[in-house]
Amino acid sequence: MRRLFHRLRNSFFVLLIFLYLIFEELIWKTAVAPLIRYLSVFHPYRYFLEYIRDRARPLSVLILFIVPFALGEIIGTLSALLVAQLHIVSAGLLYMLKIPLIVVALGILQNGKEKLLSYPWFAFCYGWVILQLDKLHGSILYQEIHSALIRIQSRFFNRSGHLKRRIGRIYRRLRHLLLDR
Repeated sequence: MRRLFHRLRNSFFVLLIFLYLIFEELIWKTAVAPLIRYLSVFHPYRYFLEYIRDRARPLSVLILFIVPFALGEIIGTLSALLVAQLHIVSAGLLYMLKIPLIVVALGILQNGKEKLLSYPWFAFCYGWVILQLDKLHGSILYQEIHSALIRIQSRFFNRSGHLKRRIGRIYRRLRHLLLDR
């Protein structure tokens, strides 16, 4: 019985870590990071972040951080509920609304971190989350799943490169056959 419990628990953790890694790879690297680079070009966004860093009071920074963060988490929860009801397209569209909110919250966090950490409860929560992420990234299970995911990803892209070359050869042969006639 104990062995079955450990297998179920490990399977659950593998699933959670796999979903986290997919989230990190697909959503963070393909959507959020480019959006941050895109927004950083706009003068109003930079001016807003400079205001957060230089002139805003800690309470203002806290409120400006909590509002988009809370809205983003509510949208994420609603999106998960839609996925559970198998409304995948609606969930995806709703989740896309979360991304700009989280980008704004992240910008506020990065630029007003010292003001936010002046609240002891916020410093405790932030420290706890960072500690949990460090534990996750340091776990053997995470590292094994991450390396397996990277191998799968590299195989996919290598095969797609091979597939592109093969399609190119077929195209050139067909073109050569058609033009020689």
